[in-house]
Amino acid sequence: MESRGIGYLVVGEFVAGAGPELLGKVKGWLEGFCGNWGLVDNLAPIVVSPLLRKYPELAGEVKGWAASENQWVRRGSAVAFVELVGEEPFLDDAYEVATALQGDTEDLTRKAVGWLLREAGKVDRDRLEAYLLEQGAKVPRTTLRYAIEKFPKEDRKRIMAATK
Repeated sequence: MESRGIGYLVVGEFVAGAGPELLGKVKGWLEGFCGNWGLVDNLAPIVVSPLLRKYPELAGEVKGWAASENQWVRRGSAVAFVELVGEEPFLDDAYEVATALQGDTEDLTRKAVGWLLREAGKVDRDRLEAYLLEQGAKVPRTTLRYAIEKFPKEDRKRIMAATK
């Protein structure tokens, strides 16, 4: 794991000079070399997020990863947007990925979506609350708990009850 993680760090140092074709290689790494959440959470923010910042037109492709059969690619689709939610136009993309991954059965993907939503809530808390209330019981409980963990206790209770 450490050698792959170091490799991703090295690639991250060269993303500024990379072209959009790197994204296809990254998806291959997610499919073939990322066998755990730690590697995904290393690769996505170090390589994919800066690539999206440089080539925002690639966001549609990364959002499409949410439909992958590979759980690490799906998790990568969420984690890639975590640090970008405060930048235009990525907040909308984050909510699209969260919605696409609502039915995911993998707990680690559900946690990644919760993390993504929690970060989106730091940008616009009212939008996050409205989204969660609108989606209701479709949002897995794990995702919901992660998304609202920074909310005041009374608000967490209210949202948990309203989304049963």
